[in-house]
Amino acid sequence: MATGKLRDSKSGVKVVWNGDDVKKRAEQLAKKSSFEIGLDVEGNAKRLAPLDTGRLTASITTVSGTGQRTKPSGKGAVSTDFIAAPSDAFETFVGSSVDYAAYMEYGTIKTSAQPYLRPALDLAKGRAPQIVQIGARKEFGDYLHPKDQWKQSPEGFTE
Repeated sequence: MATGKLRDSKSGVKVVWNGDDVKKRAEQLAKKSSFEIGLDVEGNAKRLAPLDTGRLTASITTVSGTGQRTKPSGKGAVSTDFIAAPSDAFETFVGSSVDYAAYMEYGTIKTSAQPYLRPALDLAKGRAPQIVQIGARKEFGDYLHPKDQWKQSPEGFTE
């Protein structure tokens, strides 16, 4: 476990301050979780997207503010089908750069909507807490399960 500043209180209890480490880990967790949730949205969107040539499905990608990005893949994929990255490191975008993607999602005067991104997001909302929880266990595992740090004896806890 990472340790920070040590102080002894009047009671003789050793206090360990890990606030800076916890803050750093929490920020990493937020960034990683954002991208993981984006990957879930991307997978759902690819399953829900209307299929004709496969180009729309193949062009759906995810990009985070930290620079992580997926590549267009599948039948009809074009290597230049990238969406713009968010400027905030805690944000993640999922979408398609093909010009007709919005027409498929929202429809036009002549064609009805065939939404795939909004339902994909709705599906991912249900999994988002689980994704964050799994990431938190990995990121904060040594704080959540400090089994080796304290040993219990009849007199109390000892280091």
